[in-house]
Amino acid sequence: MKKLFPKKQRPIKKLLLAGAGHAHIGLLRRLARKRLDTLQEVEVSVITEHPQTIYSGMLPGWMASHYKRSEISIDIAALCRRAGVTLIQRPIIAVDADTQTVITVKNAKDAKNAKDERFDYELLSLNTGADTDMTWLNTDGLVNEDLIDKDLADKNLKNTVIPVRPIFNFVEQWQQILKQAEQVSDYKVAVVGAGAAATELVMAAQFALQQINPSHQAYLVCGEQLLSGFDAGFRSRVIKQLQRRNIEIIYERAKGLAGGKLATSKQTLAADATIAATGVMGSAWAAQTNLETVDKGFIAVNDKQQSTSHDNVFAVGDVASRVDREMAHSGVHAVFGGKVEADNLLAYLVGDKLKSYRPKNRTLYLLACGDKYAIGSWGNFSAQGCWIWYLKRYIDKRFVNAK
Repeated sequence: MKKLFPKKQRPIKKLLLAGAGHAHIGLLRRLARKRLDTLQEVEVSVITEHPQTIYSGMLPGWMASHYKRSEISIDIAALCRRAGVTLIQRPIIAVDADTQTVITVKNAKDAKNAKDERFDYELLSLNTGADTDMTWLNTDGLVNEDLIDKDLADKNLKNTVIPVRPIFNFVEQWQQILKQAEQVSDYKVAVVGAGAAATELVMAAQFALQQINPSHQAYLVCGEQLLSGFDAGFRSRVIKQLQRRNIEIIYERAKGLAGGKLATSKQTLAADATIAATGVMGSAWAAQTNLETVDKGFIAVNDKQQSTSHDNVFAVGDVASRVDREMAHSGVHAVFGGKVEADNLLAYLVGDKLKSYRPKNRTLYLLACGDKYAIGSWGNFSAQGCWIWYLKRYIDKRFVNAK
């Protein structure tokens, strides 16, 4: 790794924020309140495909119609204007860290006439989020009479399963699911995943579907174990809530979908729609970068959230993976790690010492249960009730509406 530049070196004049995740939202809000001395002579730009960020923590509540879309969205365009920051609305397709360039598509809607556009930087921060891990999809060995043409099935497989990320795409597709459910008397949604996100989504889906028709049904395909990283008491509470809502838990591995049937390791199941909440993998652009990556395409960072291969690049949230310790990709680390990363960006600009992000041993986790009911976890302690849901709503709304 390059040595951190001395204070007397030519000051950095161009800071590029790629993505509009928690860390960048926090930094933009700080700039909107007061232009920081560190950035007085620095050109700051944000590159993001969408002018709004949908807050993932409130997504299940929106699915269940507890919130309007506007209530779970953060207006990045307006925030950039208040902060005096340039907004570049483009999808990122590559990062060339050697030439210090981020490559975007100029006109994504017209692919035939689209032209790549390059933006240079002196200091780069990556907070783009990640994509849903779809590597579990496989047509090999599926017991399904509808899979006549395997080559065609392989080609179209990812188009038949709805990944939760990117969230903007999922939001549009969930609205289509509800429209389809309104037109039939028996509609089934399968949610694939074994983590907290999958359990929240399946309960939100069940609540929403049964508001349309009590015969509609959502079920969860979670593999051998559900919520393996959580305390046994919390896990037991969640399973009881799934059962209370008549959500079937299928402890089998999902393999693929074709002809309206979801194949698992043991059987095929009817599914009018299948949602994948199967963890995350690196964003598509991460396959086109010379930054060091690890695991499934995550940007490798140290305890300062700094790239292990290029010290003028920082990354935080789902796009990054720590090399010094094992750390889950979660909203908690995105928020707290993001604060440290934002401080380190400002410190790097003037050559000051960087901070380390040291995750706490215990963090508060709040899981919504479809209706206005939730379960909370703090280490080995857990509790549940309507009051937990209102606590979660208060915390979420405070983040979304912060100035």
